[in-house]
Amino acid sequence: MLFTSVADIYAFDAFHQVETLLTQPLLMVAGSDAGSLWQAEQLLPRVNSPKELAVIDGAGHVSLYDVPECVDQVTAHLSPFFTKYL
Repeated sequence: MLFTSVADIYAFDAFHQVETLLTQPLLMVAGSDAGSLWQAEQLLPRVNSPKELAVIDGAGHVSLYDVPECVDQVTAHLSPFFTKYL
């Protein structure tokens, strides 16, 4: 897709094209305290490919990157999902 202006880049929204664009298996990981959890919850039912939403209790968005207990929970979801779909 070719963007011809910065305004086009900022205005681009692929959310309405989810059913067409997301054809591969999808694993979403979100913290239960993350402000973006609602986006994953709204996206999940629209995806037609194999999908999983892993919600990490008590984690915010950044916790998923730098809190060892949260990172351990994230990696516990990654390996089985990738083993199944890769």
